[in-house]
Amino acid sequence: MDLQELVTRGRFLFRGAPGRLEVFRYVNGKRNTKDIAGASGRGHISVLHDLRKMKDCGLIQEKLTEGKPVKKDNCIVYEKIPLLNHVSLSYFKDGSTVHQRSVSNRKIREKPARRRKTPMLTFPSEAELLDICRQGEGQLYEFKEPRVETEKITREISAFLNTKMGGLIFYGVADDGSIVGSDRKRQDFDQTIQNSIRNTISPQPSVEIKEINVLGQKVLAILVPAWDRKTVYQYSKDNRYYVRKGNNVFPLKPEEIYKLGKGEYIV
Repeated sequence: MDLQELVTRGRFLFRGAPGRLEVFRYVNGKRNTKDIAGASGRGHISVLHDLRKMKDCGLIQEKLTEGKPVKKDNCIVYEKIPLLNHVSLSYFKDGSTVHQRSVSNRKIREKPARRRKTPMLTFPSEAELLDICRQGEGQLYEFKEPRVETEKITREISAFLNTKMGGLIFYGVADDGSIVGSDRKRQDFDQTIQNSIRNTISPQPSVEIKEINVLGQKVLAILVPAWDRKTVYQYSKDNRYYVRKGNNVFPLKPEEIYKLGKGEYIV
C-alpha cells in the first residue's frame, strides 16, 4: 500500500472525528493503550475501539519484539505504519467533500475535483531516526557514512528531486543503519552541499540541512523537497537525469523524462 492510499484511508477514518485523530497523534510505539487514553483525555474503552479501527485500516500496528506484541501494564503498545511516521496530521484534515444539492429544473455545475496535496516529509526526532535506521534504506531514506564524496550526495539529491515525496539523506549513518556520527560541523557541511548543488544540479533547488543528536552522536539530515510536478532536474556533472527507485538511483529513460515533462509521477 502506498502513502497516498494510507492518507486517503486516514482522511475517511478521521473525518468528523477529531477525538479519534487526537488518539492517532499519541500512537508512537512507546505508549500503551491506557497511556494514549490518558494523554488524549478519552475513556480507555473508546480508545481501544478507535485503535482497532485504525489497525483495520492499516494505519497502525502492534509493536512487536521477537514476533510477540509489546505490552506495558498488560496493555498493548501500538506504533504507526512506518510510511506515516513523518506525515503531518494536517494532511488527514483535508478530506472535506463537496455535497451536491439536487435542484429541480436547473443544471448543476459540478466543481472540478481538487488535486490532493502530496504529504510532506519532515525532519525526524531522535526516536524516529532510530526507527528509520532500524528499518534501513528505502524509497524515502538514504544513509551516508562520513567522508563520502560530496558529488555522490548531490547526485542522490538530484534523484530524490524527481520523485513524488522527495527524501531524506542522513550523513553519519552507515549502510547497515548503525549511527557513526558526522565528521563535520553543520555549517561547513551545509556550505559544501549547497555549493555542490549550485554547480551540479540544474535548475538549482532548495534543500534544508539540520543536525540531529542521536545516542550522543551528531547526524546531519538533508531534507529534499517533493517533486513540484513541473521541473525535471538534471545532474549536470554528466548531463543525465536521475530518479530514486527503492534504495537505488537510476538514470531516467527517454520515455520517463517525457512523462515527467507532462507532470506525471515516475515514483
